[in-house]
Amino acid sequence: MSEQEAATSVHEQLARMVENGEHATYQALKGLFAELEPTTNEFMFGQWRGGTFDDRDIGNFYGKRFNSEEHCEPMLRTKEDGTVFAWPDWGEARLREVGYGGKVQSTVIYDDRPLMDYFRKVNDDLVLGLGDWKGKAKSFFWLARDKK
Repeated sequence: MSEQEAATSVHEQLARMVENGEHATYQALKGLFAELEPTTNEFMFGQWRGGTFDDRDIGNFYGKRFNSEEHCEPMLRTKEDGTVFAWPDWGEARLREVGYGGKVQSTVIYDDRPLMDYFRKVNDDLVLGLGDWKGKAKSFFWLARDKK
């Protein structure tokens, strides 16, 4: 299998996992993350809906919104009527291109939390995110571009 074919299969595998709501361990996703192309800040601008690869319940989590490099809403939630809002308990964040795992990619730097989220591109509308909390286990999540 060529390098390009292997990369395509990684993209297809991750897209299928998200579509089917499949669970996966950190170790299983770590290698896939390493193979993906890094994102740029411009690529990340807009609103994204998201989810996890495990059975953690994040309540009414919706996703993230990237308005500019200086203004990111890192925790969007939904009200009972489906209205999306920025959850104030998580504050705001900045978006920077930061090195991780030998690649420079778009990264959320939280204003009030010891947490950074690194993003790699699965396709034009799907990214794999790596949440890196200081002093806690890392975890993967996904974000899909919100086309609303």
